[in-house]
Amino acid sequence: MKKIYTLALVSVLTSGAAWAGSGMHNNTVTVKTVVEPVVDAIVTVNQIPVMVDNQNVVMTGYIVETLGDDMYVFQDSTGAITVEIEPVVLGEMILVPDTKMKIKGQVDKGDDNEQDVIEVDYITTM
Repeated sequence: MKKIYTLALVSVLTSGAAWAGSGMHNNTVTVKTVVEPVVDAIVTVNQIPVMVDNQNVVMTGYIVETLGDDMYVFQDSTGAITVEIEPVVLGEMILVPDTKMKIKGQVDKGDDNEQDVIEVDYITTM
């Protein structure tokens, strides 16, 4: 009998604390969920100009040139674009022009006279 009273008391205390903490005294609860979009589709270099600033992209192709200051030229079958790969993202990876790569990052729209750049968050060989 003692176990039943204890269970009932715990149940009342926890449900009361939940309602008191929420500030809600009716039976409705509003939950907001923010979901980061998952990027699965591969985009090509020629699609970048129509994309918006900070749009997530996944691309496959080749790093064909080093420009310095963490900037590289990325090329696929549709064209080439400048990508920025921070040393922390690159790690110990050595970029070889004939090795196909997969990159994930965001479009960085330049000002009127600047070209678009892809800021790379992840890079791997394919």
